[in-house]
Amino acid sequence: MEWHRSAFTLVPTDTKTHRRIPVDLPAGAGALRVTLTFTPWTLGDLKNLVTLSITGPRGFRGAGHRHGNAVEVLIAADHATPGYVPGEIEAGTWTVGVHTHLALTALDAEVVVETLPSPAPLPHTADTPLPALPPLQAGEWMMGDLHCHTTHSDGRWSARDLAAAALARGLRFLALTDHNTVSGRGELARNYPGVLLPGLELTTYYGHGVIIGHPEYADWTAYTQQSGMRPLSDTLWADAGAYVTIAHPFAPGDPFCTGCNWTYFDLRPGDATHLEVWNGQRSGTHNALALEHWYGLVAAGRRVVATAGTDNHGPTYRPDHGLTCTPATADPARLAAQLAAGETYLSTDAALKPSLRAGGHDIRLGGTFPGGPLDVRLEWTRPVTGTLVWVIDGRREEEPVRGLEPIERTVDVRRWLNVEVRSPDGALHTLSNPVYAGG
Repeated sequence: MEWHRSAFTLVPTDTKTHRRIPVDLPAGAGALRVTLTFTPWTLGDLKNLVTLSITGPRGFRGAGHRHGNAVEVLIAADHATPGYVPGEIEAGTWTVGVHTHLALTALDAEVVVETLPSPAPLPHTADTPLPALPPLQAGEWMMGDLHCHTTHSDGRWSARDLAAAALARGLRFLALTDHNTVSGRGELARNYPGVLLPGLELTTYYGHGVIIGHPEYADWTAYTQQSGMRPLSDTLWADAGAYVTIAHPFAPGDPFCTGCNWTYFDLRPGDATHLEVWNGQRSGTHNALALEHWYGLVAAGRRVVATAGTDNHGPTYRPDHGLTCTPATADPARLAAQLAAGETYLSTDAALKPSLRAGGHDIRLGGTFPGGPLDVRLEWTRPVTGTLVWVIDGRREEEPVRGLEPIERTVDVRRWLNVEVRSPDGALHTLSNPVYAGG
């Protein structure tokens, strides 16, 4: 039965606005169907982007952040369109959110809300178990992906396909960060044997923030360019040990990638806890700009953790995707703490095994010591060829890396030390987070 139909026009000045449509539904509905259509979808080579979210009387029921100008959402007791959460169609007021990320020209739009009888349950098919990960070794470092997508938003692969590709790539931990929805976490948990952390890419009009460690959806629709993101970041960090990473801060923005560059005034990169400096493949002007900006922040005394994320939408992992490496653990809480503290390096593999000591104590990446002599030993789990760059208080010193030969050095550190490994062609292969001197 149809309960709502509305036609409206979205014009360019509606860009970065929200339209909320309340719909009262009776008890007894078996399923909910919501459709959104708009025309035109494109203007030349550019695409208009309008997305849907649905909130029920008991809370958020999902969102579909994906391109297209004809969207149909079905929510039933035991299944739902990817991006949305199955369950009871409760009686009461539901809200359909129409989010106009970009309207390049006038768009003729229509929203229809219907209730349906209960559909037949989907047939249950047991998936073939994916292979287990090999046991962890003492002192091992492991790698994982903290920025990836599936068909629950705009990805081109299912959560199971992501799990299979991650295992083939040797990834021991994942955070699924679909756009504005957490509906894919259950499917991934059923298929991936590694460590899973709750993730979400908060895909807003003024920037994309990757949330790591927070189990719930975070509503972004009240944020403005002037306020909203800083309180969220502060609250997550203080209350839950979770954090917001500013994702691809120098990516092209409107109209090519709506909201992809970071323009929030209340949370600038220097005030953030984490900044993505390696997004996707290592080439790209936006990554070079992010890395340069991060070094400027460190030099200015800002202790911002550098992060990597493949931003993978499928169908495979590439050899030059940026991954996060950290000391191996099977404990999600410990892993989350290591990532939050910056006990990490960014690389295409986990070949580096760093160890640092000062005053008879082990010092962790991301950590602090009083300053002065720092004993550094760098070992490799596979042959590496290229250039090792010591970044000592901002000063860069280079030496060759050959094969499996470990490198040992005592470095006088007054502000910070981090290292890079550059491939023979000069491309970034590895970037460590710093060890800081002083309080």
